[in-house]
Amino acid sequence: MTPFAPDGALLRGWSRWWFWAWTSCCWLLLSLPVLTAPAAGLWLIAQQRRYARGEAALGPGETLRFLGRRLLPSLPLAGCHLGIAALVLVGLLGPSPGGAYGGLVLTTSVVAGVTWLLVAPWSVVIFERTGRTAEALRTAYLLALSRIELALTASVAVIAAAAAGPFLATGVPYLGLPAAIALPAATASFVIVLCDRAAAVRVLLRKAPR
Repeated sequence: MTPFAPDGALLRGWSRWWFWAWTSCCWLLLSLPVLTAPAAGLWLIAQQRRYARGEAALGPGETLRFLGRRLLPSLPLAGCHLGIAALVLVGLLGPSPGGAYGGLVLTTSVVAGVTWLLVAPWSVVIFERTGRTAEALRTAYLLALSRIELALTASVAVIAAAAAGPFLATGVPYLGLPAAIALPAATASFVIVLCDRAAAVRVLLRKAPR
C-alpha cells in the first residue's frame, strides 16, 4: 500500500486535518456571538464524535437546529465554570485578609482551582451526551478521581492548546498556521478519547468481581 492510495496514510491524514480545520473554523464563527459559545463548543464535540463513528457531519440546517436546542441548556454549565473560575481568581489574586484566614482562603482557592481544571474539560464532553449540568459535573468529578492521570492529561492538553494557538499562528512559518487552525478540533478529539477511556475503565472496575 502506497501513501497515496485511497486509504493510505497521507490521504487519511489530509482528511483528518481538513475535518479538524473545517470544524474549528465553524466553531470559531459560531462562538462569535458570546451567548452561543457554550452551544458551539457542544457542536464541536458532537462533530468529532460523529467523525469518529464514521457518520456524516451535521449540515447547516442540522447545525442551526442543534444550536437552537442546546443554547439555553448549555448556559448553566457555562455559568458554573465562569463562576468557579472567577471565585478562584479572586481567592488567588485578590486582597488577602492575612493571618490564618488568609492562608485558608489561599489553600481553598488552590484546591478548588486544581479540581476545577481537572473536571471542566470532561464535564463539557459529558454534558454533550447527557444535557444535564449536575450529572455532567458529578460524573466528570468521579471520573477525574478514578483516573486522575487521564484528567490531568486532558487539562494540560486544553491549556497547552490555548497557549500554543497564537504562537503557532504567528511564530512558526509554513506549518504553524495550518496546525493552529486545526488545533481546537484536534484538542476536542483528544479530550473525548481520554474521557471515553476513563469511563470505560470505570465501568470495568465496577463490574470486576470483589
